[in-house]
Amino acid sequence: MKKTFPTKGEITRNKVLKSAQRLFFLNGYHRTSVDDILRDSKVKKGNFYFHFKSKEALGYAVIDLYSAFFRENLNEMIQGNGTSIGKILSFFSKGEKHLAKNGCLIGCPFGNFALEMSDVHDGFRERVDQIFDEWAHQMNLVLREGKQKGEIRKEVDTKALSHLLVAVAEGATLLVKAKKNTSVYRACARSLRAMLEHSQV
Repeated sequence: MKKTFPTKGEITRNKVLKSAQRLFFLNGYHRTSVDDILRDSKVKKGNFYFHFKSKEALGYAVIDLYSAFFRENLNEMIQGNGTSIGKILSFFSKGEKHLAKNGCLIGCPFGNFALEMSDVHDGFRERVDQIFDEWAHQMNLVLREGKQKGEIRKEVDTKALSHLLVAVAEGATLLVKAKKNTSVYRACARSLRAMLEHSQV
């Protein structure tokens, strides 16, 4: 197969996306201007607007970019080996490592956008709401599989539990940002493990 290389335009677009992603996640959407992104990416304004009609369009592209990365992690969880509870706990462990790797700075980009934009911009709110629903849905699939295999008690409401898992992950991530320490995330994961194991047959 012939190897393909990114075009000059694709390279420019990716530079803008990477800079915007980092600045939006670190400083927030409102506190990041187009000029900030241009300085960081070293891209000219004309080239910026060739690829993105507005800052809003760029914001959507950033969410879509991170959503693709996040979906890969969800698929890895679903397709992984082990029990349903083991898969979920492995997903949380991976989340803790990701937070530690980033120095407890960024937290969850979806949570950041939800906190900053949900009350002022329906477009961003709907995109974030969609990814949260998808996340809960995937968690529910894993839990339902566990119920079918006899790993989880039949009376457990897996749909409600899946939303609780998302809430725990988001809340624990917010605490990590405040404390600048992942130990609180680990403590939440331990409590989650105890709760999930209690739901086992």
